[in-house]
Amino acid sequence: MLLRLATLMILFSLARVLFFLCNYKFFADESAANIIKAFAAGVRFDAATVAIFNAPIIVFWALPLRMRSWKFPNILAEMWFLVLNFFALLVNTIDVKYFSFTFRRMGSEIFDQAPMLHEDSSIYRDIVVRYWHVIAIGIIFAWILCLCPVRLGLVGKTERIRRRDFAYFFIAVALLVIGIRGGLQGRPLKPACANIYAPTTQMASLVNNTAFNIFHTTVRTSVPRLRYFDGDDSRLCKFSPIHKRGNLSGLGVNFEGKNIFIIILESFSAEHIGALDNQFKESPNVPFTPFLDSLIEKSYVFDGFANGLISIDGLTSVLLGIPPLLNSSYILSAYSQNRMESLPSLLQKNGYKTLFFYGGRRNSCNFDSLRRKAQIEECYCVYDYDGPPSDISGWGVYDEEFFQFVAKKIDGVKKPFLSVLFTLSSHHPFSYPERLHGKFPKGNGDEPVQELIAYTDYSLRKFFETAEKMDWYKNTIFVLVADHISGPQERYYKSNLGGYSIPLIFFDPTGKLVGKSNEVAQQIDIMPTVLDLVAMDLDYFSFGSSLFDKTASRFAISYKNGVYQIITKDFVCRFDGQNVVEFYERSDFLLEKNLVSDSSYAEQIGDLGDFMKAFLQHYCESIRNNAMYVPPGFVR
Repeated sequence: MLLRLATLMILFSLARVLFFLCNYKFFADESAANIIKAFAAGVRFDAATVAIFNAPIIVFWALPLRMRSWKFPNILAEMWFLVLNFFALLVNTIDVKYFSFTFRRMGSEIFDQAPMLHEDSSIYRDIVVRYWHVIAIGIIFAWILCLCPVRLGLVGKTERIRRRDFAYFFIAVALLVIGIRGGLQGRPLKPACANIYAPTTQMASLVNNTAFNIFHTTVRTSVPRLRYFDGDDSRLCKFSPIHKRGNLSGLGVNFEGKNIFIIILESFSAEHIGALDNQFKESPNVPFTPFLDSLIEKSYVFDGFANGLISIDGLTSVLLGIPPLLNSSYILSAYSQNRMESLPSLLQKNGYKTLFFYGGRRNSCNFDSLRRKAQIEECYCVYDYDGPPSDISGWGVYDEEFFQFVAKKIDGVKKPFLSVLFTLSSHHPFSYPERLHGKFPKGNGDEPVQELIAYTDYSLRKFFETAEKMDWYKNTIFVLVADHISGPQERYYKSNLGGYSIPLIFFDPTGKLVGKSNEVAQQIDIMPTVLDLVAMDLDYFSFGSSLFDKTASRFAISYKNGVYQIITKDFVCRFDGQNVVEFYERSDFLLEKNLVSDSSYAEQIGDLGDFMKAFLQHYCESIRNNAMYVPPGFVR
């Protein structure tokens, strides 16, 4: 058994060598040291693949029972070994050339290509002729695999079971579990982890294993193939993810070269912020956020909505401009290695230093995978905190202490900078320093998050008091936005409308950015808005649009339980992928009167339905075709 598994490991390593050689141009700029590190990291993914695909036969061959030598079960085990491992090696071999078209490891979406291949059988012939050498190598791998049972011998007859056989069995099972998890780390290995273990983001595909990627993405829904309109259909032009720098003439100010500080507030729904919630309160307003309330009076504030319901989706929306319209988070999907540019990578082109701060563990909620994908240069977490251990509890460092740490770190970095701070304390287990217990109001219905939101608001006040004494403060634009809502108490915030309502605040200490907009804003709008504010004169790809672009459509999109939702200033439209299934006026805050059958709204329903179809078609085709960037020579 060990010889068979060792043979598989060697074959997977050879497949990675072949992958590297056939795609050498993609990795040509990498150093020899990085290439070696990538191959070493790849062994971990190969081991996990071998463990996953061979788990049943490893358990069977290690059983401390005589049946492990019976003929019929062994025939089934041999068939399993040959078929599953042949598939695993085959897809790794195919990906040697498939990668050159997609620039990412193949995922379960490859199964969606079968209908396309059946449309023209000549595709098969062209593949065989053009890539005969890859096919030949695949045949060699298959031949070696078939030799394993013959040359290495079938399982010998078990005459009797010895005590050590039981020890071998438990050791085998323990090693199998470790192998399937990809090691002893806190979270099991996932395709997105290739971004963590790769020396550079560019090399994540070299680290990954195609069979491993397919296995993990099969249980997640791939991006559907949606084509509502032909390419020349005018309705498809209702939305475009490719933007030029917006027109900021209405602001009358220039923020070019300003630092950008994005603060993502854990669980800060609009319900918890007094200055944003007066319209929907059914019970007395408790001042959980006195500091934010005062800051809002001096800021530019929008009617903000989250694109998703979990933290990683909020961060993905803000940094990558990609809304979470899949059944799983984008960064955990088969498409996480797509080519794309992020807010940090675009700002780096203008000389910005990029940093990410989070008081918890580095890859909690897959943050580090996303941070690397976004190409943020430096990351500081609980392990980098230099304060006393008493400042750390539960999830990580208390917000007050960590925010002070952040302010001091920022004070010493190269300017201009983009800093992203993800707050922590208003997340389970909802702990804060005992010295402050009793200082903050408790929420209605004993909702624990609200007390911690009050603590984080207090911590923000302390942070700004420290920051305003530093030279970089007045040359910085602060963006404050929540990742998602939490602890809804009022009926509005339990609805499909209020359930996405969050703060979205732009604060300029010099007072040049003040106002309140009733236009709808979403997390994916932050990336293009920041690029416009700092006058980035380039074309860029984003599913959002600048909030100061007066020509752009204003909407917020989300997805839950198989239904897409779009919110505009006047309406809420819900779409199941084929038809508009619900349609409401925004003034119907609780979404109680479905107007989808009301003929007087037919025009509005048709327009929003076409807009959503155009958005989803661009979204799906861009992601499926790995085209989430501005193509060379693009003319708008």
